[in-house]
Amino acid sequence: MNTISDAHAEQPASTAVETGRRTLLLSDPGQPSYDLMCTTLARLGYTVIQEESGVDAIGHFSPDKYELVITDLHLPDMGGLEVLRKIKRLSPDTPVVVLACDSEVNDVVQALRLGASDYLLKPLTDEGVIEHAVTRIAEARELAAENREYRQQLEARNRELHEHIELLQRDHEAGRQLQQHLLPRTPYRYPAGIEAAFRLLPSLYLSGDFVDYGLFGERFVAFYLVDVSGHGVSSALVTALIKHSIMHLLRERALFSQLNNIDQDIASVLEMINRELISAGLDKHASMFVGVVDSRARQLHYAVAGQVPMPALVTSDGAQWLTGKGRPLGLFQCGEWEVRHCSLPASWRLVACSDGVLELLTGDLLRKEEKLLQMIDHSRGDLDSLCAALKVDTAESFPDDITILTLRQDNP
Repeated sequence: MNTISDAHAEQPASTAVETGRRTLLLSDPGQPSYDLMCTTLARLGYTVIQEESGVDAIGHFSPDKYELVITDLHLPDMGGLEVLRKIKRLSPDTPVVVLACDSEVNDVVQALRLGASDYLLKPLTDEGVIEHAVTRIAEARELAAENREYRQQLEARNRELHEHIELLQRDHEAGRQLQQHLLPRTPYRYPAGIEAAFRLLPSLYLSGDFVDYGLFGERFVAFYLVDVSGHGVSSALVTALIKHSIMHLLRERALFSQLNNIDQDIASVLEMINRELISAGLDKHASMFVGVVDSRARQLHYAVAGQVPMPALVTSDGAQWLTGKGRPLGLFQCGEWEVRHCSLPASWRLVACSDGVLELLTGDLLRKEEKLLQMIDHSRGDLDSLCAALKVDTAESFPDDITILTLRQDNP
């Protein structure tokens, strides 16, 4: 094994590359091109290790020792193609340049197929040809090293992102379970044969829709459906805020317990939530339907705040939209909400939907509302039948949160 090293300090800095690199040269020192090859490699900053035997060269080769291998196609003990095969088997990433004559075109093609990085034709008379080939290989190697580093960094970032996504999914799942825990039981049957039920299907992990209902005294069943703008975590947190605010108000005042105060209690709930949303500064607004069923007087007291679509009442005469108006909550200091009354027959159904239900239908808003009212009528206000008609239980995803709240009373 012979070592040839030449720092060539007299050469311009622009023609030299990083020192400390080693190349394995397999060639006959008697070849005319040998000296030119050694001189050019040394000038380019390579320490040249020369071998004449392919067996010795492969025995001394290791990927961490040599950055470049240059081999003649004709060696005393084996062909250069065999050397190429063995080198590539030991280190696929180590670049190999073959030295060939003009008459060895087929061998050159085969060498390139076996993974050779380049070839040089003998006799070599121009060091620029050698420099171009070696420099191009060095640049490609450096670029490959940079790409590997970038890929490793990207893989590390992807792993971090994957871990963050998993953590976020766990947080979302925990939030979803908490939100489900805050919802009332469904269906739930109250005295006087009044039954409340709902279906709430979020478009994401968490929903910006929420429902609640409860019995007050022996004759009043109060309920609400709220639809917070947007969807996801921020909207779900607002629904929790709304429920907390209502429960806090219930602890302060005896709501929905006196007939003379029912209308004022409904208005108080809307006013309180409106103040909460405005003061919170969350850039969130909400539509809401609040109602109280007086089972003794067979009357519905209700108010709407930006509710679309309107709730529908189903009786023996069919399904009809309730009337009413009122601004959404969280946008205006005064919402001009109207508390209205509706007499209830012996048997009735009440259906309220969030606006996400309209996204399941085609046409303009009026056409969608017409289709929805027809579906409510055909289902007779039955929650399971309406959900089947809308296919909400079989759909894999929704463009918006879907909520359907029903109340019913069946008397002989």
